[in-house]
Amino acid sequence: MMRRWKTKAAIAGVTALGIATAGAALAKPGGGCGGGGHALEHLERRVAGAGLPAATVQAIYARLDLARNERRALDASLEAAHERMRELLDADEASVDSVLAQADTIGALETEARKIGLRAMVDVRGLVTPEQWESLGRPRRGDGGPPPEAPAR
Repeated sequence: MMRRWKTKAAIAGVTALGIATAGAALAKPGGGCGGGGHALEHLERRVAGAGLPAATVQAIYARLDLARNERRALDASLEAAHERMRELLDADEASVDSVLAQADTIGALETEARKIGLRAMVDVRGLVTPEQWESLGRPRRGDGGPPPEAPAR
């Protein structure tokens, strides 16, 4: 009886961590570190007003479209992995090993999603001069904006 309670408590802890991680991942496609969906969306919005040559703008848009297509293909796998996790956690006798293995699968897919965004960002950086990159605002912190101001002391 005590062992079963401990197993359920461990599964509940893993579930809470998984839900928190999944919620953050779903709320911010691609996550932070300048490599996710938000940074690329902000970059795309800034491209039109940056005064770049039309050929450069088109090359940037093409690279961002490629990243979106790569991400869409991965999103289906990620959604299926999350569904599998829900099935494992809903089982009457959930296996900690199975849950943790599925968490590893989800983590690997989320890492690949982040890499897609980072590759696109690096590719776009290679298409422009340092001055043009500065005019695009050099995306930071996953949201495309500068770091927050430190509170005054």
